[in-house]
Amino acid sequence: MASQGFRDWVAAGKPYTLIRPAKALKRNLKAHGLTVFDFPDDGHQRAEPPEDHTPYSATGWPGPNARWKARALDIMPRADNSAGRKENADIARQLIRDRDAGRPAVMWIKYLNWTDEQGVCQQERWTDAQHPNRRTTRDSSDSGHVHVSGRSDADDDGRAEDYDPISRMRELEDDMYNDEDRRRGRNVDEAIWQGIVNGAPKAKGLVIPGQPLVDRPIWLVEKLTEVAADAKAGRKAIEVLVSALNAGGGQVDTASILSRMDELAAAEVARERVLLQRIADLEAELAATRQPVA
Repeated sequence: MASQGFRDWVAAGKPYTLIRPAKALKRNLKAHGLTVFDFPDDGHQRAEPPEDHTPYSATGWPGPNARWKARALDIMPRADNSAGRKENADIARQLIRDRDAGRPAVMWIKYLNWTDEQGVCQQERWTDAQHPNRRTTRDSSDSGHVHVSGRSDADDDGRAEDYDPISRMRELEDDMYNDEDRRRGRNVDEAIWQGIVNGAPKAKGLVIPGQPLVDRPIWLVEKLTEVAADAKAGRKAIEVLVSALNAGGGQVDTASILSRMDELAAAEVARERVLLQRIADLEAELAATRQPVA
């Protein structure tokens, strides 16, 4: 027999409003091509007691649900295959991680039901008034999709507007692409990469063509200064050697040797500039990856 809430709803003309955070999550998931249901089917409508798909739910928490406002979603697998089921389970896992962490965008969630890749269906609940991020797990028979139910006090919560669990999943995957992977992918010397990644005392004096003059790691300034000093010392040694040979009656073309050395030095300067530009690009990339996630 249908509940009194159902009869009142029918008499009122079946008014229906999905609460704001549920509507936002539905919109953001549908943007990825997923099917997300919210409106109650006949079984939901006539259930006793009526639950959160209905706009007359009798299972509100932490207080009674406002009438004519529904607060539940069913996130369906993209496809009825292993890949679709895995993605569906991963969406649930991301919601659980974020809800456990107290992420504001998902604090409206009261509980969710989900099914893992082995077909095990569980309900995860956050209904401890004293510890809002404490989760309890129980068995569920609501399998084959992710069901999300909202709290009674979150009807107009706007913090979920930009929340997208699929994008969140991809962010975590990117974080798994570690510093060593990035270094190898860019073919950067280990010492230089570690200096950039780990940070070091800064010093002025390193100029990168086309880049603002900023402080950079002192180890890098010192290393390049050392290389430049070695180059100058090498050229001086060759000049002394050539002078000695000529003084001893040898026939050495001093101008040709020094000209060739200057060519090599110019090539080294060009390579150094390429390296410095690569360092600047890596610094910018690293700074971008360290920006806080909204």
